[in-house]
Amino acid sequence: MSSSLRIMAREEDGTILVKVIIPHPSESGLRKDEQGNTVPAHFIMEGSVTLNGVPVVALELGPAVSKDPFLQFRFKGKKGDTVNVIFLDNHNEQFTAETVVQ
Repeated sequence: MSSSLRIMAREEDGTILVKVIIPHPSESGLRKDEQGNTVPAHFIMEGSVTLNGVPVVALELGPAVSKDPFLQFRFKGKKGDTVNVIFLDNHNEQFTAETVVQ
């Protein structure tokens, strides 16, 4: 599902701003549908961000994260660096994207 993840990275004064949108249903497992049946849990559990292959951000997420979450991060870097993001949900689906810092 890597093609659906959206990522942008921009450098300003030696700091990189990364913005990510993860298209995901993010169900907690507590909501009921129209028939009163519990909707099964389906949420993003963890994520990581690397800069030129070096880990810079590690995330532990859970069922409280919204549908199609928007996340942003800031860390030191420069134009031309490569940013890679990976997210894993509780169904073992992996969401990945890579971009070059502008």
